[in-house]
Amino acid sequence: MEEYIWNIQQAYQQEEAKSEAPSHTQERSGDLGQLVSQVNRLTLACQAMWEMVRDKTDFTEKDLAEKIQEIDLRDGVADGKLGPIAIECPRCGRNSNSKRDTCIWCGEDIERLHAFEG
Repeated sequence: MEEYIWNIQQAYQQEEAKSEAPSHTQERSGDLGQLVSQVNRLTLACQAMWEMVRDKTDFTEKDLAEKIQEIDLRDGVADGKLGPIAIECPRCGRNSNSKRDTCIWCGEDIERLHAFEG
């Protein structure tokens, strides 16, 4: 009998979740649409910048691929993204995360390693 009641309760909770889902789904869908648009704009901007650099220099697609791989591996993981790396704080000398603006130990401002960090 307890199992029967538990099953009914689970079914009720699932139905309740379904009735709430559209508003959350619509909200997430809007957020997802914004992210997709932003990624598309960034992809377009990166492609334009790459083509300008390629056209005005001797860099090749191979050079670009090698640089992407080099940067990807800076954090020790080939995962297709910039990961945080340990950097030494100029004040206390302890390691801090490169994604942070300040040292986690002493609060000193941390200089960005590159323009796209964080």
